[in-house]
Amino acid sequence: MRIFKFLLVSVLGLSFILFSTAYAAPLNIGGTAGDWELQSKDGDTVTYYADSEDKVSVIIFWATWCPYCATLMPHLEIIYRKYRNKGVKFYAIDVYEDGAIDPISYFEQREFSYTMLLDGDEVASQYDAKGTPSVYVIGKDKKVVYKRPGGVSDVLVKQNVDLRIKQALAK
Repeated sequence: MRIFKFLLVSVLGLSFILFSTAYAAPLNIGGTAGDWELQSKDGDTVTYYADSEDKVSVIIFWATWCPYCATLMPHLEIIYRKYRNKGVKFYAIDVYEDGAIDPISYFEQREFSYTMLLDGDEVASQYDAKGTPSVYVIGKDKKVVYKRPGGVSDVLVKQNVDLRIKQALAK
């Protein structure tokens, strides 16, 4: 009977540890953005913390098949062009692709000039970005200052991203 209790407690304890580490809390405003390393469309390795050190950054998780991404990303390009000379970093992380459309061709045909990164499914999971587009504005201290809520129009996202960048740059 003691062995059974020991085994039961051990299995339950191990299950709790595995469950709690596999299902971390979602990344919300005030949370710390995790570091990651991905390949750019040009084949370069980009390490987030090193590349964005002491800079405000915007991260968008997107996919070629996502109609909401197709309408939002041009708005983000406008904001990027406004702030790129002020040291703000923009990362478009391609996720959840089905292989039907080449993400590099998609990105280049639309003439987006911010950094495009490939195969970001694990990073999306790390950030708890379940849908596309997921947009985060990260302050210089790597704290999330904006997370796009679901169902918000492109115009409101653009206004909020712009405002949060201004606020983060002022700190």
